[in-house]
Amino acid sequence: MKLRKREIFNYLFFVVLAAAFWLFQVLNQVYEQEIDVPFVINGIPTNVVMTSDVPPTLRVRIKEKGADLFPYVYGGEKMPAIEINFSDYQNINGHIRILSSDLLKSIAGQHGFNILGVKPDTLEMFYNYGLSKRVPVRWQGTIEPAAGFAMSDIRLSQDSVLVYASKQVLDTITAAWLRPVNFPEITDTLKLQCAVQPVRGAKFQPSSIVLSAFTDRMVEKRVQVFVQGVNFPAGKRLRTFPAQVNVTFQVGMKMYRDITASNFILVVNYEDLLRTVGNRCHLALKSTPLGVSQVKIEPNDVEFVIEEDSETSD
Repeated sequence: MKLRKREIFNYLFFVVLAAAFWLFQVLNQVYEQEIDVPFVINGIPTNVVMTSDVPPTLRVRIKEKGADLFPYVYGGEKMPAIEINFSDYQNINGHIRILSSDLLKSIAGQHGFNILGVKPDTLEMFYNYGLSKRVPVRWQGTIEPAAGFAMSDIRLSQDSVLVYASKQVLDTITAAWLRPVNFPEITDTLKLQCAVQPVRGAKFQPSSIVLSAFTDRMVEKRVQVFVQGVNFPAGKRLRTFPAQVNVTFQVGMKMYRDITASNFILVVNYEDLLRTVGNRCHLALKSTPLGVSQVKIEPNDVEFVIEEDSETSD
């Protein structure tokens, strides 16, 4: 039994020894590794608005021994930030452009590592001194109801946003366009957080808008509408048989009670009757309310007579 324990102990000892030797070899080898390094711009004046995104990190390719890289790759330790001073790049154009050569010098000077490269290789950022204007928000794309439904409303959480940019860029911006959406068959309320399409050198505040689309289930409704004569001369009036006809249509459930016979106007034009052969005329809808569809008139042709208005003739 003691012999067995000694064999296990010896085995574990050599395993640990081998692992330690392997780790020593690994930590002394030179590796190339890409690491995300925080990026910071110091000294931005309070009256300056950055109109383009400042990258939170830069991707840096480093060539160092494993022992130097281990804390940052596996140990969870964060690399010291790459820092630049705003005043070093400030100019009248409101355009900061930092080349990769400048970035490499800054990184090497601050960190002391053997730096092979950095991504992006050129940083471009825009700023201004608070110059802005308000522009309307516009959505684009396709939002369509499914069969048996209708769009009742499409709303934006706000109808305008503030845009910061140089005067030249501001003059070209007439609206804040949201990224296109595509929902061809919706049956329920749709809410989307839509980002404003970016414009080079411009910053929209806020940068996203909530778009809400509302649907309504379509139902059929029927009302009886009186036929009216138009352009009849004094002393004459129209009489139709029947005097009122059925108008059948599709309407959303939310509007079902609001749409009545008074929302429809059925007319017969006197001049058309003069050209009509026989005593039947065709009915035409002069007014149809918003929100209804598939309107049908039954019957679509009625008998008519033109009567003398007794009150006018007296």
